[in-house]
Amino acid sequence: MRKAILTLCVLLSMIIITEVKGSSQFKADAIDAVKLTSDDIPEGFIYGTVPAPYRKTLKDNPWMMDKAAIKRVADLVYPGGDYSKIASMHVSIIANKKTPLGDDIVCYVILYNSMKAAQDEIKKVTAFATFNRDRVLLLTKENMAVLLFVDDIENFHFIQDLAKKIDERLKNI
Repeated sequence: MRKAILTLCVLLSMIIITEVKGSSQFKADAIDAVKLTSDDIPEGFIYGTVPAPYRKTLKDNPWMMDKAAIKRVADLVYPGGDYSKIASMHVSIIANKKTPLGDDIVCYVILYNSMKAAQDEIKKVTAFATFNRDRVLLLTKENMAVLLFVDDIENFHFIQDLAKKIDERLKNI
């Protein structure tokens, strides 16, 4: 009987530890650790200028989006994007110096409300990234997704380099 109780206690302890560990998720400050910085921008590129008609949604660049902007762009970032499942979103738009109004490279760092929301949305993002694998890279960890887009496939190597830097940051948080 004692052996059975001891075994049961050990099993329950393992389940509780697994649940606590498995439910860990990032908070909004994790975006700051992952987002692109000015040092990450490839040579010949700059942070792009947001054209006047888009400033209602994208107020700055780079920018931690407000809820209204997230609501407007969630479904535009990836098909079926559900704004109600997104806690925070950061965008960095990188343009060639010759065309500062362009969006040659775009990086979205998306933090989902919960692990459940992340699982649901990351399925959609993964399908989108797989379908557009010549222009999109996706990195995920827990309830965070980082999407890197490139307009011209000739610049794909730039987002590959950026993805390596971001992946290192994800590993260290």
